[in-house]
Amino acid sequence: MTATPTNAPADRVPLPQQAWYVGAASSRLADAPLAIVIHGQAIVLFRDSAGRAHALHDRCPHRGVALSLGTVSEGLIACAYHGWRFDGMGRCRHIPSLRSEQPVKTAPARTYPTAERDGYVWVWTGQGAPTGQPLPIEGFDRYTWLQGATALACEAIMPIENNLDICHAAFTHPHMHPQWFRAQAAGFQPTRYELATDPGGLTVSAPGTLLRFDLPDRVTVGGSEAFRLILHHVPTMPGRCLQHWLLQREPTHEPAAPIWSDKEPEILAQDRRVLESAQRAYAQEGDAFEQSVEADATTLAARRAVRLAVQGRIAEAFPGNRSLCVLS
Repeated sequence: MTATPTNAPADRVPLPQQAWYVGAASSRLADAPLAIVIHGQAIVLFRDSAGRAHALHDRCPHRGVALSLGTVSEGLIACAYHGWRFDGMGRCRHIPSLRSEQPVKTAPARTYPTAERDGYVWVWTGQGAPTGQPLPIEGFDRYTWLQGATALACEAIMPIENNLDICHAAFTHPHMHPQWFRAQAAGFQPTRYELATDPGGLTVSAPGTLLRFDLPDRVTVGGSEAFRLILHHVPTMPGRCLQHWLLQREPTHEPAAPIWSDKEPEILAQDRRVLESAQRAYAQEGDAFEQSVEADATTLAARRAVRLAVQGRIAEAFPGNRSLCVLS
């Protein structure tokens, strides 16, 4: 007899909806509409005649067909079923089956606020007007970048926690991570790390390690002139997310669009395999089995911050001026 799960997978610390999320890399949104999903919401992205990005609910209000199946011309997106055409404000501008003298009187499609900066089209998934702008990527114009995205069969909180976990690398990333090589050369040594919060987020630092978490979903690995990996973890459907990655390369005086890669980096593939395995356990058994030790302070701090943000208590998520040193 199978035990009843203690909680459903969708209950595992969902990320806040009142937030900006990466909708797509700017280079992936060209002349054709692009279907995305954030927080279970079907969204279509497209560009108008001026190249501005727009986001609509991916459903034609006529007969429910996905607008992403259609085409874009003259800045309007046309449904593939009956050709109804909509502008970036969701207003229907043309219905082919109407006579020219008949006015177009339809309810608009739902719109989502968008912003485009730092190589991404961002989408606001909250209710009402956006709060602020997407968090900028510091120094974006000073470097060249390699960019990609990977679908993960796990909740978005799980790769966030994983990327803040300083203890897993020696086991999960053989032949890939400096921590694994150090362990092979000198064995496992006690490591003291610091967890510090400030009003904007939390930072984890240890010898050779610098990690940063910013709400709702960004983890930055590294932060030097030589190396920085910026990860955004977009919740799509329950038990699934999309990990957008941006790898800093050499400095530049002539900013260019990031280079897109369809290849999943092996180090991220190593993480994906263990995270998807853990998601299956949570889905089947709930999370009552979890046990934590002192070295889990970084992941538990991120989990707590996300919970508070979902409750609208962001000021409490990162109280500032607090640090914790832990021996792992």
